[in-house]
Amino acid sequence: MSAEDFNTSIPVSRYLTHYQFHPSFLSKYIIGEELGSGGYGFVISAREKATGIERAVKFIFKNKIPAHSWVKDRELGVIPMEIYILKNVSHPSVISYIDSYADDHFCYLVMELHGTQWSSAINNFEASTRSPALSESSSFGGSTSSYCSILDSPIDEYPAAKGEFFEQEHVIKRRTSCDLFECIERHNNFEEPLAKMIFKQIASCVAHLDLIGVCHRDIKDENIVIDDQFQVKLIDFGSAVLLPRHFGDKKNYLFKQFYGTVNFASPEILMGRPYKAEPAEVWSLGVLLYTILFGEVPFHDQHMAINGHFAQPKINISSNCYSLISWMLNRSPENRPTIHQILLHPWFVDF
Repeated sequence: MSAEDFNTSIPVSRYLTHYQFHPSFLSKYIIGEELGSGGYGFVISAREKATGIERAVKFIFKNKIPAHSWVKDRELGVIPMEIYILKNVSHPSVISYIDSYADDHFCYLVMELHGTQWSSAINNFEASTRSPALSESSSFGGSTSSYCSILDSPIDEYPAAKGEFFEQEHVIKRRTSCDLFECIERHNNFEEPLAKMIFKQIASCVAHLDLIGVCHRDIKDENIVIDDQFQVKLIDFGSAVLLPRHFGDKKNYLFKQFYGTVNFASPEILMGRPYKAEPAEVWSLGVLLYTILFGEVPFHDQHMAINGHFAQPKINISSNCYSLISWMLNRSPENRPTIHQILLHPWFVDF
């Protein structure tokens, strides 16, 4: 099997049935459920044989990783940027790196498994309540979907791992979602105090990443997993970049390519202009905060986003909250706050 053979409309199980995984990986883990897939690979759960702890394992097609996304690590050698960042970043709201492997086709990223399966309890709020034009996560670059996202293809069963190969008689099902997208749909929207608690965790995480020169570049509700205590963790660093230090002032470095998600893309990105990573990230955070508070995206189409005219909220919020959203969703990147200014905004004073 190669990257060219992979069709995301077909369940991952079809490809895994006869695949021979890395022997060191199979000696340590038992394959579990399918968690998600995307253009660059797929994610499954796996249980550690020694401890019984369940992990998430992302399989990334090696020949689909862009040349600029390979980084040299002191211990592991040349590895994908996503693995490098998670291996070297430690924060309570960033999914933890556990281990990694590689074979001829894949790089394996073993991570902690976090979150509650929200979608299994949905019965009164459908995805269509969001703006139809922006209800799907269209991506410029096709980044791998989050490890708990639901696939569009029908539910399928596939064999679990035993020895070096999958055995046909041991079947399991695909797991439902534990991301913030599904959590929002389960709750319709969040009251302002709870929205503040959730968003504060995310903003603090992004601020930490900024201090060490990392920009995620695909902040969205589907890339945040959340448990029933509303503790969140940022996942899917497949679009992340290290901001170049040798340019002196990293704030002046411009990117030309975008690998994030259109719904959360800033006006400068939608217009195809070179962009600074940090203000574009702040825009995505503004879209995210709006979505957490109101259960829908702020822009009905790209024209609204380019002009910075978000839909007026249907739910009353405090003036401080509204001013923060307006500041983050300013169409001019120069007029948006930094992530550190966001955390000092009056909305967080009483938190």
